[in-house]
Amino acid sequence: MNARDLLFKTGRFNLTVMKDHFINPCCFGEDLAAWLRDKLVAKGVKSSSPGQEDWGWYLKVNYLRDSYFLGMSGNAHQQGCDEGQWRIIVEKKRSVSQWLRGTGKILENDRVVLLIEEILRAEPNFQEVHRVLHL
Repeated sequence: MNARDLLFKTGRFNLTVMKDHFINPCCFGEDLAAWLRDKLVAKGVKSSSPGQEDWGWYLKVNYLRDSYFLGMSGNAHQQGCDEGQWRIIVEKKRSVSQWLRGTGKILENDRVVLLIEEILRAEPNFQEVHRVLHL
């Protein structure tokens, strides 16, 4: 996978209320996806509306000439608590020719990863913001 992970901790988003429209009972991340979409659009990034998968929520974004899939989900530190760890997977899409040539890979200094990290670090109630390589 051509991706990077961003992890952080916060109690800002829902990790307790299971909504009727969730595909799975614990399909959290809808409010994080909506919040992040607004932040990205304000910075000039084109974004889809949030979508749901069985593991969480996603956005499809375009920035300059690149396309990305942002997947997000969270895990509560304990049951009945909104405090928890969130993961945003930033997958950079590549064309078939890029894949065959080995180009278009997501780099450590990828603009979208850096932008999302900047957005997360600017929030005073987000802790332990860090990146990890998605293997």
